[in-house]
Amino acid sequence: MHENIPGLSTGTNHVTDQALSKLRMVLHYRGTRYSGWQRQPDQLTIQGALEQAFEKILGSTVNVIGAGRTDSGVHARGQVAHCELASLIDTKRIRRSLNAVLPPDIRVFHLRKIHPGFHARKHALRKRYEYRIYNGPVISPFLADYVLHVPPKLDFKKMHQSSLLLEGLHDFSSFAASSCSTVNKVRRISSSIMLRQGLMLTYRVEGSGFLHHMVRNIVGTLIQVGLGKIGANGISALLAARNRSKAGPTAPPRGLCLVRVCYPSNVNHNSLASY
Repeated sequence: MHENIPGLSTGTNHVTDQALSKLRMVLHYRGTRYSGWQRQPDQLTIQGALEQAFEKILGSTVNVIGAGRTDSGVHARGQVAHCELASLIDTKRIRRSLNAVLPPDIRVFHLRKIHPGFHARKHALRKRYEYRIYNGPVISPFLADYVLHVPPKLDFKKMHQSSLLLEGLHDFSSFAASSCSTVNKVRRISSSIMLRQGLMLTYRVEGSGFLHHMVRNIVGTLIQVGLGKIGANGISALLAARNRSKAGPTAPPRGLCLVRVCYPSNVNHNSLASY
């Protein structure tokens, strides 16, 4: 039995002339066992799990729209999504109900009403991803599912210098998946930096849009720089080459996490969410 949420229709035969309420949610999930964000037939996905959870507690179909379609195995601690429900809802109770029926590797951290014109994907200005690399001889099993382990010593300084060359407007054909069908591969990267804390290296990148496997291909190439297989300035030559075969291998998904989605200030203004 699903929990009955006051103010919500629990069947398709109920008709109401009340306006819909739009909800904005911030999600954390461990993507290891999921085939990415987007629902797919006969596949376990984040979007599919959320929509099933809504159906369990409401008894009706809800379409959940995410800010970005994370790939299979990729994590998130800042994914933003929206959906529309009948009005007069208790947002605290529905968040509690969702987390009660969702798998433990997906959590709704924040949920609130938002302006009816808000769209999680279309209004997103930038997305920030982080990729973590553990550069030590032995990795803890408590990190292994979230971090790429690279035992050989990496040249952090060269990796950092190379990461800065990716900032700005570039054609990222060399860093797109070979199967990427997007014609225009020009993207603007507002920030690209390699950080270090002890043996943990973190590649942080923020931009208005990313191509399929783009961040993971960049990380795979930066690791080649750190191993001395690509020169510190080789990134510029790779950008100019516009050839995927010239860049480094695709880093595995487990180290990648969507950490933030940025919106215009007026989208999140309290006056737009006071419904």
